[in-house]
Amino acid sequence: MKYFSFFLLLFLFTCYYSSAQNLKSYNNGSLKLYYEEYGEGPALYILSGGPGEAPDHPYRQIVDSLKSSYTCVLLHQRGAGKSRNIPINASTITIKNYTEDIELVRRQRGDKKITLLGVSWGGLLAMNFAATHPASVSNLILVCSAPPSYSVWNVLYDNQYARRSKAELDSMDMLQKVFSTKTEKELDSLKRTDPTAKEVVAYKDFIALHIRAMYYDRTKISQKNFDELFYSFNFQPIPIIDKEVIETKWDITNELKKLKIPALIVYGRQDDQGESTFYLQKESLRLSETHVIEKCGHEILEEQPNEFFKILMDYLKRTRNYKL
Repeated sequence: MKYFSFFLLLFLFTCYYSSAQNLKSYNNGSLKLYYEEYGEGPALYILSGGPGEAPDHPYRQIVDSLKSSYTCVLLHQRGAGKSRNIPINASTITIKNYTEDIELVRRQRGDKKITLLGVSWGGLLAMNFAATHPASVSNLILVCSAPPSYSVWNVLYDNQYARRSKAELDSMDMLQKVFSTKTEKELDSLKRTDPTAKEVVAYKDFIALHIRAMYYDRTKISQKNFDELFYSFNFQPIPIIDKEVIETKWDITNELKKLKIPALIVYGRQDDQGESTFYLQKESLRLSETHVIEKCGHEILEEQPNEFFKILMDYLKRTRNYKL
């Protein structure tokens, strides 16, 4: 038994050391931010969802699948993962700032052109980077991506509302009354320091009900993955970005229509964002192809991973040498 423990510790140390070797940092003004890089070949940047989602599961599945053919750059976006501990406010959390972070990583690494793979919020960010730095992007891969315009932003919330029973809505209202006694910043700190606090328990139960509307098949929800997501996710940036999109009437569809960049759009037929979101992406990106995964919600990599990776690998094989 003691030998097993020794080798287990050795394995964990090796994994940690390897991960630490791949972790890089860069500065945007006074902020120190991070990214990881794996593999070799053309640069492919992976942008997680949220904003505020740590680039862990399922993003490391994507890295493992692609690192033999690409240099996978896994960004720890501001306010998430290793870049979590920054001031979270309307000055630091803007679409422009997130986009600028990607450009700084690109310059630091010396990548002339990059492929951007964005999931959910990461897809919005990928589109915005392409719209503002078109000469630096060779390909776009949008996975259940958020829309490129404020005009369909609230479809997501309307669809989520429609998918909940009255009992679920009543429970969410009751739970919100418990955890809303704390600010979002206090909740984020409390869930890491005192996970048994009543406000944290209510918050977790609320998020669990919220997540259910994102699946076609709720039996596919992994308790382990949900627990990891809840504690690692920094939910503070989301309302700030929501407010920016709605109040500024953020819309990049005209800029996207000018692009000559190939794009893959993948979404689940039952994604709670609604198909109008993905039609708008297709209309805006004229060199795009769309793949719809049946019986699948927003969490594609949980519900239909085999179908997703089949589509992804086929697309990359066909477009890797695309000349702009």
